[in-house]
Amino acid sequence: MIKWIYIVFIAIFLYHVREVFPPFIVGAIIAYLLLPLAKGLAGSAKISMRVAVAVIYLLFVAVVAAVIWWAGPKIIYECNNLYTDRLEIVSKLVTQVATQFGWQVDEDKATGDILRTIEQSAGKPEEIVHIGGIVSKSMLELLVTIVSSIYLIVDSERVGTFFLRFVPHERRHTTLELIRQMNSMLSKYVQGQLVLITLMASFAYLFLHLIIHLHYALVIAIVSGFLEIIPVLGPILATTTATVVGISQYGFGVGISIIIAYTLARWIEDYTIIPNIIGHAVELHPLAVIFAVLCGEVTAGALGMLIAIPVAASIKVVVDVLYPPVPKDSFDIESMARLPGHGGEKKIETPDA
Repeated sequence: MIKWIYIVFIAIFLYHVREVFPPFIVGAIIAYLLLPLAKGLAGSAKISMRVAVAVIYLLFVAVVAAVIWWAGPKIIYECNNLYTDRLEIVSKLVTQVATQFGWQVDEDKATGDILRTIEQSAGKPEEIVHIGGIVSKSMLELLVTIVSSIYLIVDSERVGTFFLRFVPHERRHTTLELIRQMNSMLSKYVQGQLVLITLMASFAYLFLHLIIHLHYALVIAIVSGFLEIIPVLGPILATTTATVVGISQYGFGVGISIIIAYTLARWIEDYTIIPNIIGHAVELHPLAVIFAVLCGEVTAGALGMLIAIPVAASIKVVVDVLYPPVPKDSFDIESMARLPGHGGEKKIETPDA
């Protein structure tokens, strides 16, 4: 009884301090991704885990610096132009839609209403640009993320041993098997998502920049790539963003071509790339995916949406191990109808009196 009281108090405490979790969760994800690389480097180079982690992070910083040096100025330039030209983009979009459908609208009023709606839902641009408090908080969260990821990689065995001590001895084998299955599933899922982000961003940039000659193509391509990791809603938002900018610049013909190109790219991903890269690592029903994403958004916002599918898939692994699935051919309506209690009881004949 006392144990359950402790658990309830801990759960209440964790709920009240839930806002501190995101940097630690992101740090754990980074550690999970880099742990195999760190172990492989430490084993092959005959160095300690601390040195291996230092080498990996220094290489990562060098790669990020090179990317920023190469693409940073262009990204900043496009973001500034996108922010500066937001009124013109929305105005042209309203004009294109009104002309296409023959609507009589007050374009200035409609443009202002759309911009106000966007700013109210996403935050006013002035509030996003000037903030000192949010920047300092973000820097602190970034520092916590990096430090926590380093400690989780270096002390991975100690962390695993610490949590294993709370598992009864007779259940440790089952627990380790669960961890092994979840690790295999999550590895395939995360690696597949990274590949999909890269492929979608590359395709979007090549199509929007080289074929459509769309302004802000690099920024839109990067956004399209990262929106891939948000199930269900991500691809829709990516297509909508590119289409709106395309219509505002070149009209409905370009908008339709963008929709077709993004749809074809998504189909190719769903039917060729995803089965070969991710395979059946995450076997969740589409309704379960939608439910998990909505629960993640309500619970933890954007971060909750990102981790909703891995969490749901991990829960499914636990349920499958504890309660093995029933074979598909076992659920037969006709067979169920013949079972007692389903209207198919066998009639017992009694001798005549």
